[in-house]
Amino acid sequence: MGKHGLSVSLIHPIVHSIVRKGYNLEAFCRYTAFDPSILQDAEARIPEEEMDRLLDAASSFTNDDRFGLRQGQTIEISNLGILGYVLLNCSTIGQALDAYRRYNIILCSGIDMEWGKDDHGTWIRFRVGDPARQASVHAIEGMVSSLYHLLFKLSCRKIPVHLLHFTHDAPANVTVYQNAFGTAPRFGQETNRLYCDREVADYPILLSDARMLRTFEAYAEEARSRLLHGRALSDQVYNWLIHNMPSSFPSVQDTARHFKVSIRALQAKLKQEEASYNILFNKARMELACRYLRNPEFTVAEVAYLLQYSEPSAFQNAFKRWTGLPPGQYRSASVQPQKREQTPKPSAQQDG
Repeated sequence: MGKHGLSVSLIHPIVHSIVRKGYNLEAFCRYTAFDPSILQDAEARIPEEEMDRLLDAASSFTNDDRFGLRQGQTIEISNLGILGYVLLNCSTIGQALDAYRRYNIILCSGIDMEWGKDDHGTWIRFRVGDPARQASVHAIEGMVSSLYHLLFKLSCRKIPVHLLHFTHDAPANVTVYQNAFGTAPRFGQETNRLYCDREVADYPILLSDARMLRTFEAYAEEARSRLLHGRALSDQVYNWLIHNMPSSFPSVQDTARHFKVSIRALQAKLKQEEASYNILFNKARMELACRYLRNPEFTVAEVAYLLQYSEPSAFQNAFKRWTGLPPGQYRSASVQPQKREQTPKPSAQQDG
C-alpha cells in the first residue's frame, strides 16, 4: 500500500458511473461490502488496494470490462477538488501538467505521472509508485483516460494522440480505445504512456486566472505538506505494527521502546497528529482482519485467534464496530465479485 492512500473523493466518480449506467447504488454497496457513509468525510483516505477492489467489483457488477477507461472519459474538474481548481487556473497545459505531477498526491499517492518533450512530441508517462504492487487495470486506464480528457476540457482543443502504450495485456475488443483516444494502443509495453503533439504543452487554458491560481496553490501546498510531513510518526507506527502482526502484537510499551521515546512522549506526539496508539493498533488489526477474511482458507474463528481474540464473538463484535458488517457478511460480499465473473448476474437495476 502507498504511504498515503487515496482520497475518498475518488470514489464519487465510481458512484456516479454506477448510477448513470442505471444500476442501484444500494445493491452495489451490498455487492462490494462498501460503507457509503465514508463519503461524508471529505478528509478520509482509503488504501490503494481498496480502490482497486472497488473498481474491479464495479467492472464485474456492471458487466463492463473497460469500466475504468469509460469512467475516465466522464471525469469533471470538480471531481479533483483543490487540484482541479489549481489546474483550471494554470495558464497553459504544460503548467497544468506540472501542477498535476506535484499535487496528484493529494488525490492519489499510488500512481505517479511524469511528462516532458522529445523529438517525437509531448509525452506523458504513468508509473505505479510501488513496484511490488500490481495495480488494477481499471485504475491505470482510468487515470490515463481522465488526465487526457481533462486536458481536452481545459484547453477546449482537440488533442490527437500519436502513440499510446499500456503495460497490461490487450482485451478482446479495442474499439473503445479508438473512441476514447482516436488511436489503438499497443499492449504489453514497458510503460504506460501517451504521445501527443509537441505544441500541446503550450496550449492556453482559456479560463485561467493568475490571482486565483496563487490562492488555490497555497491550499494545495498546505495539503501536500500535511500528507508528506504532518503525520510522519503515526504513519511509521502504523507501518511498524502491520509489519509485526500477526507474529506479535506490540504493546504501547514495545512501541515506545522501538521508537526510542517514552510512552508519554509517544502518546503526546500521536495526539498532535490526531492519532493514538489504540487507534493505530485497531486500524492495523482491522486491515489484517479484512485481508484474512478475503482468504477462504481461514474460518472466521481462525481469523479471530490469529488476531489474538480470546473468543470469536469478541472478534465479531469488534469487526462489526469497524466496518458495520459481521465478518461472515463482509467475506461473502468480498468474494462475490470474483465468483460472479464466471456466472450470470441478476439484473442490478431491479434490485431495490
